[in-house]
Amino acid sequence: MSSKLRLGFIGAGGIAGGHYERLQDTGQADIVGLVEPDGAALKRFHRRCPTARGIAVYDDAAALLREGALDGVLVLTPHACHYEQIRAALRCGVHVLSEKPLVCKSGDAKRLIALAKKTDRVLSLSYQRHYDPTFRYMRDQIQKGVLGDIQFVQAMQAQEWLRLTRDTWRQDLALSGGGQLNDSGSHLIDIVLWVTGLDVTEVFARGENFGCEVDVNSAITLRFKNGALGNLSIIGNAPAWHEDHTIIGSKGAFYLRQDGTLLQQGPTGKPRAVRLPRYTENPDSNFLQCIRGKAVTETPPECGLATLRATEAMWRSMERGKPVTLRSIYGV
Repeated sequence: MSSKLRLGFIGAGGIAGGHYERLQDTGQADIVGLVEPDGAALKRFHRRCPTARGIAVYDDAAALLREGALDGVLVLTPHACHYEQIRAALRCGVHVLSEKPLVCKSGDAKRLIALAKKTDRVLSLSYQRHYDPTFRYMRDQIQKGVLGDIQFVQAMQAQEWLRLTRDTWRQDLALSGGGQLNDSGSHLIDIVLWVTGLDVTEVFARGENFGCEVDVNSAITLRFKNGALGNLSIIGNAPAWHEDHTIIGSKGAFYLRQDGTLLQQGPTGKPRAVRLPRYTENPDSNFLQCIRGKAVTETPPECGLATLRATEAMWRSMERGKPVTLRSIYGV
């Protein structure tokens, strides 16, 4: 393997600029080809990342995979495109870092996980919160048993999603696979499951589309395998961004608020000192280390599968107007 890894971008829309900059910061990779059929999106990418102007542009993903001599590829396209593009890359022996959600159907996620194992290729997801020191600290404390048995979880995410994504592919069911639940909501669902280590067994969800063909607002009640309860509020028509998390255990609690303040309490409510770890990795730098065999992915596709199964159950509950168990859908 050469000193620098050869990577390709499938998609150069708004999210691509951040990936390009983070990869450039590592000094360990060259972006040698990209696919972007939208000329306006390509121009915006070049304006943000002027050093990318000399990168070869391919007509489609197949041409990039065939001609690019790649070590890895980043899949940065609308959600419904992910499955075919990831599958094609893995079949070509190319490592993959995909934007969220992994795919739009849990069955497709299972097939990709199996294919990645068969081809011995890295398949990683760009769930950047896994690399955030605060969430890593909370997960570590829970794994060590500091909070005891997790008994209740609350998470709320509010965004002006409805306004900002109007007339884009994100509100087109055929391209997005779903609305805010499958978009920013995917991050929220994933981080709740990853931090707590809990498994969802039942959901009861209500949704509001505001005339769109995809979900915008969702109010969700959860039951977990260990008996814990949870509430998720995923709001797409808020005036601005706001988010908070609460985790209650038998021996303590976490309260993470919008300003980044994390309050940790002991069993009697006394605050505990919070010492966040020093951690500077991100999905892009971790991906490079995984390709080189020097790390394991912090954002494995199994997280995408768990998130998708919970999301599918939420959609089914919305359709039926009653609670839905994951066992009734998946048999497990």
